[in-house]
Amino acid sequence: MQLSIEEQLHSELSQDERSLSTPTPERLTSWRLYFESALALMSVLDAELERDAGIPMRSYDVLVHLEDARDGVRMNELAERILYSKSGFTRVVDRLEAEGLVRRVRPENDRRSILVVLTEQGRELLERARASHRRSIEQHFARHLSDADVKALTRALEKLSAHVRPLRPGRVRG
Repeated sequence: MQLSIEEQLHSELSQDERSLSTPTPERLTSWRLYFESALALMSVLDAELERDAGIPMRSYDVLVHLEDARDGVRMNELAERILYSKSGFTRVVDRLEAEGLVRRVRPENDRRSILVVLTEQGRELLERARASHRRSIEQHFARHLSDADVKALTRALEKLSAHVRPLRPGRVRG
């Protein structure tokens, strides 16, 4: 069965449109390698942080966001800042509080808000965890890249971050 010229043209246009909307094999390979590496690195770094400092990456993420806030951070703001999903966030803060690493405070001028404050014990754990975390980053990431690789990767990831960060629901924009 032979296609009419109009059907052939439509078929060719449809193939061209599909090729424009489908990543090239090289881009798909790049995506797969990025995704595989990112998931593997997060898994390894989380396990090593848990082993060396006794806290999971989710808890470390919360402590890092509290580090520079002397008066604490409102719970809702902290939930928006964390890198991980907000799902289970309250349970993470509950555990950190039970371990004496953070405390919740109600400001006198705003009784509806709850601030999360890093305790001295939390600050000490954060320093130990940071040392472990940075060793792991060096061992599993940084030492495998040249300075040129790091610059190229940083430029590429800055472009991706600028696009995807505002798309994350309930997250800090910027």
